[in-house]
This record gives sequence, structure tokens and C-alpha cells, in this order.
Amino acid sequence: MSTRKITKIEGVEITYHSLEGEEYINLTDIARYKEAKRPEIPVQTWINNNKTIEFLLVWEQKNNPDFKHSESPVFKGYKNFAAEMVAGQKTSATKWITYTNARGIRVVRGKYGGTFAHRNIAFHFANWMSAEFYLHLIEEFGRLKKEEYARLGDPFENKRYLTAGNHSLLAASILTQMDEKLLMSPQPYKSRLPFASEVDMINEIVFGTTAKAWRANNPDKPAGRSMRDYASILELVIYQNLEVVDAMLIQWGCDKEERKALLQETYEFQYPVLKRSKTIKKMQEIHDNRMQELE
Repeated sequence: MSTRKITKIEGVEITYHSLEGEEYINLTDIARYKEAKRPEIPVQTWINNNKTIEFLLVWEQKNNPDFKHSESPVFKGYKNFAAEMVAGQKTSATKWITYTNARGIRVVRGKYGGTFAHRNIAFHFANWMSAEFYLHLIEEFGRLKKEEYARLGDPFENKRYLTAGNHSLLAASILTQMDEKLLMSPQPYKSRLPFASEVDMINEIVFGTTAKAWRANNPDKPAGRSMRDYASILELVIYQNLEVVDAMLIQWGCDKEERKALLQETYEFQYPVLKRSKTIKKMQEIHDNRMQELE
């Protein structure tokens, strides 16, 4: 685990850790923007919010195969946590982790410790606390990551960075439209289906295939890689743009067939325009040079 500091944002210095290849930002540091002396209060208030729990549920079900969602004889999981909320008891990040085996939030002890969350969850917390601070945070974090990738970055990680940021937007839009019974289903895979279906639709428009089909047709590729790792910068930029458009179409209540048609039109408009972009060509050149250095 490595610790890094983000330069001060609105007078608040924020740390983040790299855990299992992902960035986890210190929620305790973020909370000091609102409550300098007792930062645990905003964190506790946030995690006791129903909308927060809905967001965390979707994140964990999508990213954590060991998430304890349904009730069982030996582990009550999420329902145990929810029961405390219903009873009006103040719960905590530590209880959320203990009850559900969550991975999106971590409690780190010692120097530079605190309550940390995966960057997308941390951005959700910052947005809940202050829209202005949230914008400053994502801008500064993005700037630092670009500098880091340009200096040391794995070219595959660079590509993942291009598409990672907007996944939370798409997930949040899908969440607002999901039926509550599906969201609370004791079978976690059911609540992941709408998101997987939406991603497959965008994959087919941009790459001409789904992730599952690509994996089946490329058994020689490392297990930890996806087709986006082998895509061009142009494809990834368009993919990211379509995620934003799709998120908005979902918010506007467009049905899937209408969304698919509009996303296809968007792709056909963007591709020839962005293909001429000198910036994207330069990014591709940097990526290709980096790949050659590692060969």
C-alpha cells in the first residue's frame, strides 16, 4: 500500500492510498472541509443516508463477489446493517464493512489513516457534502493522475483511466430507474443485470462485440485484461462520451431501443470528427511509444 498526497483543495490536504491497483481516497480528509474538528460526523451522516446505501449496494454488487447482501443463518449481511438504520440507530463505516464484507470502503489505521473509499465512492461523498468541493476534487485528482501516468504509467492503466471515470455516472443513472424489489433482491446478480446490459450495448456500438464474446474469442489474452485494454485511444474516448450520453438518456426516460439508436447516431457523428483530432493522435502516439519501451 502506497500513500500519496493531493495538493490542498480549498485549504484541505487530502491523502489517498493505492490498494489492489485502485485508488482509495481519504473520506476523513474530505470531511474536514465541512467539519474540521470532528470529520467523522459528516462521514457517519453520509453513510446513514438511504441514497448512499443504494449507491454502495450497486458498487459492491458490481465489484465485490464476496459482498454479503442476503440474509443467511450465519451472516445477516446488509439486512443487519439496514435493520439498524430502520431502528434509527447511528451506524458507521466500520459496521458497514463488518456486516457486509464491503471492499469499497476501508478503515486504515496508523499514520495517514482514516476512512478511505474507492475513488468513485469518495467522489459520491464529496458531491453529497459540497458540489463546489466535488468539482475541485475531481479536477485536481484527474490532473495528478494524468501527471502520474505520463511519468510512470502502465499504458494499460492509462487506457483504463480513460473509461473509468464515467462508469459511476452510468451506474447512478441506472440506479435511479431500477425497481426497488430488484435492487433489494437476495440474488445480487439480478441487480447487476441492468448495468451489464447497458455496458454490452455500448460495447457493441464501439467495439462491435460484447465483453463476454471478446473473451471467448481471445482465450490467449491475460485473465486480468479486457478488450478495452487493447482498444485504440480514439475508441476509448468515444466509449467514454457514449457513457455520458447514455446516462443522460436514462435520466430522461428513453427506452432501450431509443437509446441504442441515439447512441449509434452519436458514434457515427463522433468517430470521423475525433479521428482527425491532433490531441487524440498525440495520445495514441504516447501510448504506442510506451508500449514499445515495455516490450
